[in-house]
Amino acid sequence: MSRAAPYASSPSTGSTIRVTALSFFLMVADSYDVAALSFAVPELTRTWKVDKLAVGGVFSAGLFGLLVGSIVFGFVGDRWGRTKAIAIGSILFGVVTYATGWAASLDQLLIYRFVACVGLGGAVPNAVALTNEFAPKSLRVTAITTIFAGYAIGGTFGGIVSAQLVPAYGWPVIFQIGGAASLLLTAALMLMLPESQSFLAAKNSVDDQGRFPARAADGAAGSPFVQLFAERRSIMTPLLWIVYVANSITLFALVSWLPVLIEAAGLPRSAAALALSCFFMGGAAGGLIVGYIIDRSGLRALVGSALIACPVVASLGVLDSSEALLLAAATAAGFFTIGVQNSLHGVAGSIYPTPIRANGLGWALGIGKVGSIVGPFIGGILLSMALPVAQLFWAAAVPIAIVTVASFFLMRIYDRSVHLEAASPATDHQPSAASA
Repeated sequence: MSRAAPYASSPSTGSTIRVTALSFFLMVADSYDVAALSFAVPELTRTWKVDKLAVGGVFSAGLFGLLVGSIVFGFVGDRWGRTKAIAIGSILFGVVTYATGWAASLDQLLIYRFVACVGLGGAVPNAVALTNEFAPKSLRVTAITTIFAGYAIGGTFGGIVSAQLVPAYGWPVIFQIGGAASLLLTAALMLMLPESQSFLAAKNSVDDQGRFPARAADGAAGSPFVQLFAERRSIMTPLLWIVYVANSITLFALVSWLPVLIEAAGLPRSAAALALSCFFMGGAAGGLIVGYIIDRSGLRALVGSALIACPVVASLGVLDSSEALLLAAATAAGFFTIGVQNSLHGVAGSIYPTPIRANGLGWALGIGKVGSIVGPFIGGILLSMALPVAQLFWAAAVPIAIVTVASFFLMRIYDRSVHLEAASPATDHQPSAASA
C-alpha cells in the first residue's frame, strides 16, 4: 500500500532564492577547501622539509575522498533527504578541515584530507539536487551554474588568506579559517535550508516496506544504481559520464599545468598567474551564459561550447608572442571548458527523477573525478617527454573533441525529452518522469 503525497505545491520564490544563495556559499566553501592544500604546500614543504612530490599522495587522497563522498552521500540524500546529507557532509568536512591545521605528518595530513573530502564530496551533489528541485524547470540549469560560480570566489579567498596570514601564522591558518568558516556555514544550512518538496512528495509515497513506488522513477525496478540506466537513461547516463570524464581531463590538466606551460613558452611568471585567473573568471561567466542558453534552447549550447573549445585550447600553445592574445585565449578557454563543466551539473540534475536524483548526481560527479585525477597525471607524463608546448596544448584539446561528439548524441535524446518537458509552462514545478 502506498501513502499519498501532499507536498506537491510549488516552492515559494523566497525559498528558491534562499536555497540558491546557501548552495552558492556552500560552493564557495567547497572551492576554498579544495584549493587549501595547494596554497599550503609551499610553506608546508619548507616547514616539514619534505619534497613537493611527496605531497602528491595527499592531493590524490583528497580527490579519491571526493569520489567516495559523491557516490555514498548521493544514496544517503535519496534515502533520508537532501538537507540531512548536506548537514552531515558539511559537519564532516568543517570539523576535519579545522583539525587539519594540527596535522603533524604527511600520513596524518593524508587521512585528514581524505575524510574531509568525503564530506565535501557528499554535500555537493545533494546541494545540486536541492537547488534543482527548488528552481523553476525553465531555469534549472541556470540555477545550478549560478551556485557553481561560487567556485571562483572560494579560490580567491584562499589566495588572500595565503598571502596575508600564512607568513605570520604558518600554513595551519589556511585550514583553521576554512574549517571555522565551514562550520559557521553548516549552522546556517541546518537552520535555514528547507527540505525539497519534490523529495518529500516522493518519500511520502513509499510503500509499507519503505520503498519508493516504481512509477516515481519512470517505472524502473531494481536498485538505485540500476535505475540510473532505466529506459532512455540507458543511453543518457553513459553519454553523460563520458562527457564528464573527458571534459574533466582537459579542465584539470589546464588548471594544474597552465602556469607551467605558459612559463615554458617563454612568458613571465606574472603572465602565467594572470592567465590562470583569467581562465577561472572566464569559466564563471561561461557557466552562467551557457547554462541560461541550455535552459532556453537545449543542449545545442553545450555542443557548440565544446566545438569552440577545441581550437581555443589548442591555440594557447601558439600565442606565446603576445601576452594580450594569450590572456584573451585563456579567458575564452575557461569560458567554454568550465562553462561545459558547470552546465553539466544542471543537465545531470534534470535527467534523473526525484527518487534517484542525488544518487545520479553523486555518480556523475564521482565518475567525473576520474578525469580530474587522470588529467593532471597525463599532463605530467607529457611534460616529462619534453614535447613542444604547442603539441601539449593540442593534446589537451583531444578530450574536448570527445566531449563534442558525446554531447551531440546526448543532445538528440535530452532535447526531445527532458528539455521539452522543462520548457512547457504547464509542467513547471510538477513531478514528471524525466525530471520531477
